[in-house]
Amino acid sequence: MPTSQRSIAASAERIPTLPRWMLTLATAVVAVGLRVLLEPVLGDRLPFLIAYPAVVLASSMWGIGSGLFVALATALVAAVPWIPPTLEPSDRPMHVGAFCLVAIFISLFTNLRARGPVAHATGDAETTFDTPLETWLRAVLWGAVLVPITAFLAASWWGYEHAVADAEGAAERAAILVRGQAQRTFEIAEQIAHRADEASRGDEATLRGREAEIHARLADMVAGLPSVVNLNVWNAQGRPIARSDRYPTDHIVAVDDRGYFLQQQHTPVPLGISDVLTGRQTGLQLLNATIRRKTPDGQFAGIVSVSLSPAFFREYYRSLAAENPTLARFALVRTDGAILANWPLTEADGSPRVQLNDDVFARVKAGDREGHLEVTSRRDGQRRFISFQRVGDYPLYVVAGVSRAAMLAGWLRFVGLLASLLVPVTAGLTYVSLLALRKTRREQAITAALNEAVRRRAAAEKGMLESQKLETLAQLTGGVAHDFNNLLAIVSSSLHVHRHLHPEHGEERHIQAMDRAVQSGTRLTRQLLSFSRKQALRPELIALQSWLPGAEGLLRSTLGSRIAMEIVVDADVCPISVDVAELELALINLALNAKHAMPGGGRLRIAARNDGASEDGTTMVAIAVADTGVGIAADVLPRVFEPFFTTRMNEAGSGLGLSQVHGFCAQAGGRTRIDSQPGVGTTVELLLPAEHPLAHSPAAQVPADPGRLAGRVLLVEDNEDVAQSTAAILQAAGLEVTHQWSADAALAALQGGATLPDIVLSDIEMPGKLSGMDLAFRLRELWPRLPVVLITGYAKQLEDAVSGGLRVLPKPTPPQDLLRELRRAMLDAPRAAPLAAVAQPPR
Repeated sequence: MPTSQRSIAASAERIPTLPRWMLTLATAVVAVGLRVLLEPVLGDRLPFLIAYPAVVLASSMWGIGSGLFVALATALVAAVPWIPPTLEPSDRPMHVGAFCLVAIFISLFTNLRARGPVAHATGDAETTFDTPLETWLRAVLWGAVLVPITAFLAASWWGYEHAVADAEGAAERAAILVRGQAQRTFEIAEQIAHRADEASRGDEATLRGREAEIHARLADMVAGLPSVVNLNVWNAQGRPIARSDRYPTDHIVAVDDRGYFLQQQHTPVPLGISDVLTGRQTGLQLLNATIRRKTPDGQFAGIVSVSLSPAFFREYYRSLAAENPTLARFALVRTDGAILANWPLTEADGSPRVQLNDDVFARVKAGDREGHLEVTSRRDGQRRFISFQRVGDYPLYVVAGVSRAAMLAGWLRFVGLLASLLVPVTAGLTYVSLLALRKTRREQAITAALNEAVRRRAAAEKGMLESQKLETLAQLTGGVAHDFNNLLAIVSSSLHVHRHLHPEHGEERHIQAMDRAVQSGTRLTRQLLSFSRKQALRPELIALQSWLPGAEGLLRSTLGSRIAMEIVVDADVCPISVDVAELELALINLALNAKHAMPGGGRLRIAARNDGASEDGTTMVAIAVADTGVGIAADVLPRVFEPFFTTRMNEAGSGLGLSQVHGFCAQAGGRTRIDSQPGVGTTVELLLPAEHPLAHSPAAQVPADPGRLAGRVLLVEDNEDVAQSTAAILQAAGLEVTHQWSADAALAALQGGATLPDIVLSDIEMPGKLSGMDLAFRLRELWPRLPVVLITGYAKQLEDAVSGGLRVLPKPTPPQDLLRELRRAMLDAPRAAPLAAVAQPPR
């Protein structure tokens, strides 16, 4: 064919196609225009009301391509936020995706008929025909490609919008959490600052004389507050009057040049908050919350400063980031731009004042109390979703940020997983529909089984993680309590020696306060050790018929006068073998809980009865403590025995009371039961195994007051302070003390010819090859008549020592109990033959 003829033929073929695409475009424009005109009537409802008929019209008249073009044009217009109808970002992917899928099916089904003879432009001008099978296969091919792609794009879009919403929500939730933590911290700081101001009223000369008393009160105020480094009272010249962590204070130190002091002196505020600085007294990084002290006539009399640890805030931020890895940034910021605490730390954080991002700071300066925005960090160039919150009425804001990169990483994983699922489905549908259907069914079954396996594994991992958390917490609390017991032993021993040397000072208030503090500390450590199952117990056989009524006075002093108490013990109640101190502590904890549950007064009933046999046949004794208080909600009841869980959010509650009760029963071989009805009351039952009275032989009677002792004591203790305080007690009682630092040194000294003592007092846990228990067994082999008394704070060691026939005392032991046990051991020592003057092992 000549060139001119081919050009004419090609032009003739193009002429019919131009009106079709023009009509298709016109159809799309009309559909969009009509929907915009109907916006006042329909609003945002039915966004594709006109688009569906337009797709049917275009696909039925001009083919699949035309229908899909109209669908795509109307979907793109609906996705634009400023052209009606306006769809919410979270709803837009679902609406647009669903419409596109329906439009694809409409276009395909309107063309699933044999279209008769259709002329195809070929080189030889031949005409071919579409058969129904060819039409159906072509529709399947279009559907196999378009439906998965459309679903993939819609799901990816939906996942992106939800990932953005989740990131913004995570930032907002994190900001609310850190705002609450900061607000509680500064409210507590403000409260104790005012209490310290009240405690330090008076002229300066009088305050100098009361420094010890003020120091003690300041120390009590900050006790148990991990956020507070110390509490200081300064005079008008910036000199210290008293502080919580040291007595006497260094009166040379001055803070009259510090910004927080000058602020309260010249431009006072209700609560001043300083920059992060290094304390001149402690050398630690801290920030000060200050209030102004006033003279009676309103003049400046100095300040009270509560030194807070920035690490306290950073550690909380770190824990939140550990729970949610998408959280990328936290900051506690003053309204003037000073960053007081942030996480994570970077090299740029060495400056005490860092300029905030302009967008965030502009919102803060505008007075917004909270807000959300997406910004680019000037530190690392990362895009973040930022949420900021005002901390109460303080000049502080908290900022929490979620990394966009982390959000996108999660979204990309979702997209990758989605693609990995859709690609094989698309390939299967392209080749054969029936095979694709069977393959899809198999994959659905596999996916369901995989999800179930993942769910089971996640549940198992969660249970294992919870178990590991509790075990780690138990080890931590046990170690802390054991070390604290050593400190309590030092204080208790020193008080005993002080009373012995200066009996005229024994009734002074500060001595009694120290004694009460030791008792409170001992009670707290026993709670911690009970929770960690490391409490060293001293079981005693007690008859509840006489013991429970005898404890009435102790419990009444705990309950107060507004609560009536009744104790009922059945006559046939079996005796029990428990640690009396632990049982007393458990009942005191239950009484305290009942007191808090009955603020307006009520009735507490304690009843003891036999409760039948347990699963292993052991007879159980039930001690039921019932109150008429407010009760416990059903959703909270399963958690009440968890350590550190408390419902008294605004009161002093450690959350260890019921945990100690549960731990005490578990160590005694029993269990606890609890029943509560809101508005009616709560009943807690201690189920303890009964004991046969003949199973325990009575202990040797020793006078309550051990009096003066005589003899030589070998003291084996690796802690210098504990050793000194214990030696002082023994010497005050009339004993001659020789000290060794370890069991190895003590055994070497005795075997080397040292004078054989009358008794050996040794700790169990010590450095070296030999423990105190090893030393006791070795001395039993070498000198069977030499009495040995061990002391420990661990239940396992106490049980091993008792099972080995050794004398052992739990930590901390009151000095009188220690002296009584030494007297008992020396009296029980065999006296068939006198002890050798020099330690010579038997041959």
